[in-house]
Amino acid sequence: MRSLRLTFAAAIAVVAATALAAAPARAGTLGLTVAGEPAKQPVIETTLEPWLARAGHQVRLRALDAKATDKLVDCFILTDQRCAEPVVKQARLDGFLFVMVEVKRDTKAQTDEIRLTGWLFGADGGAIASQSVYCKACRNDTLGPTAEDLARTLFSVADVGTGRVKITSAPTGARVAIDGAAAGATPLEQGLRSGPHVIELDLGGHYPERREITVAKGATAEVDVPLRRIETPPPAGKRGPLPFVAMGAGAALVITGAVMIAIDQDCTAGGPCDVATTEREYRNSAPVGVGLAAAGVVAAGAGVVLYLRAPKAASTTVAAPWVTPSAAGVAVGARF
Repeated sequence: MRSLRLTFAAAIAVVAATALAAAPARAGTLGLTVAGEPAKQPVIETTLEPWLARAGHQVRLRALDAKATDKLVDCFILTDQRCAEPVVKQARLDGFLFVMVEVKRDTKAQTDEIRLTGWLFGADGGAIASQSVYCKACRNDTLGPTAEDLARTLFSVADVGTGRVKITSAPTGARVAIDGAAAGATPLEQGLRSGPHVIELDLGGHYPERREITVAKGATAEVDVPLRRIETPPPAGKRGPLPFVAMGAGAALVITGAVMIAIDQDCTAGGPCDVATTEREYRNSAPVGVGLAAAGVVAAGAGVVLYLRAPKAASTTVAAPWVTPSAAGVAVGARF
């Protein structure tokens, strides 16, 4: 009987030892703060708290007060993880995880696209890693696994080792994507896992740029990218109104000249201007008609030349025919 008791006690001891060996080592107290969309915060908290506990962390939920949390949000807006380091350091924790929840509503499809951005800090408050993940057509049952993916990625970065990347561009304000995930705008500096990465920059009116870099553990990789402006070609040429006005005025002059030639009255014997008669008035309009017709031909020809040689309008022009009893022409004015 005694031997049976000893055997039972030994079995219990073996089971206990096995359980202790299988349990993850405690990683200390880890603070967790979730900000952003209020309706989604509880989903993130109830997902990450047990996940972190299973990873061996003693989780302190909402570890920062409202003022400190607002400071973290301000740093997030500035896409500057380092500016949050003093706030995290004052919390005196063994680690800290900050998660920002952003929701973009697709009103047409009646679905939400959610971006989760995580900032992981170490015991001294120093930034270890940052990462963004997306949940498209997101619901609460898919948001939880997305949050776990975010935490898994951040802690895997911490295990591999981290460095930093500092990205600048000329001009500034370019959107930055790191390994396909939006990271902010230049100038930008943040922690990254050591190893190869792809940096992409995009700024309106400039050609997109792509750089492949390697981040070394404990070092800062500097990426300075000059952005090339897209030269906009001039708009397609468009003829101005001057050629058409000149041709139209020329045609009008030719017609007017032809009419004046047609109504001309010559001085002939027995005619209106015969000295033997008392009638002294007559219509001698042929010379003026010839002048108008000639001016019309010149104006129309000038309009054709302008049409062929002036492919676009560079000025405001005005053309007007003029007529006197002895001459005719086309006056052209231009304002630049």
